Amino acid sequence: MPDTERILETIIKFGEQYGFGRGPGHAYKVRDLALKIFDQTKKLGLHNMGETERILLEAAALLHDIGLEKGSKQHHKHAKDIILQSPELAEALDEAAKQAIAWIAFFHRNKPDPFKIEEGEGWTPQDAQQWAKLRDSDTGRVIVMLASMLRIADALDRTLRQVVKDVELQKTGDTLTINVKSTADATTEKQRALKKSKLFTKTFGLNVGIH
Repeated sequence: MPDTERILETIIKFGEQYGFGRGPGHAYKVRDLALKIFDQTKKLGLHNMGETERILLEAAALLHDIGLEKGSKQHHKHAKDIILQSPELAEALDEAAKQAIAWIAFFHRNKPDPFKIEEGEGWTPQDAQQWAKLRDSDTGRVIVMLASMLRIADALDRTLRQVVKDVELQKTGDTLTINVKSTADATTEKQRALKKSKLFTKTFGLNVGIH
């Protein structure tokens, strides 16, 4: 991929065209929390992904809700399609990076399940066919790992109030504990993050606790 600064500048300008879906406050908060999860899980030895994958996660976190412009119900699909069809993003990203960002954004919701392609579970026939070709590749595995982090980060701003200021991750045996630091009651965020942690558990083989 080209240099990080150029990519992020393009991503932010692109996201601004859509108001980042739910506004810049949510997008930037989800971005910040997703990167904290990425960095701390790496420090804990859960993955060996590097700067390239980190940029993919950052971009997807910023753009994950842009599909709301076309409606809430399928906004994950709309976000993917908008990203893939964007000539602006094509100028800053190679095709592989654009595909990865689009699919990470696609999987930010609780459904669809990247491990289980079922009609009516957030999948269209076309999306299912495209993902089936990608799922078992190295890129597919990276997409799922990053999407599992994005799901938790997104849930931690469930009320769109940006009350979660930081997270601290600890691993004990087969359990990953996410300690949430907030400026106000974050019960809703914690409950939603626990629900959306199922993909992380499937991907990394760890139970997740959120406190």
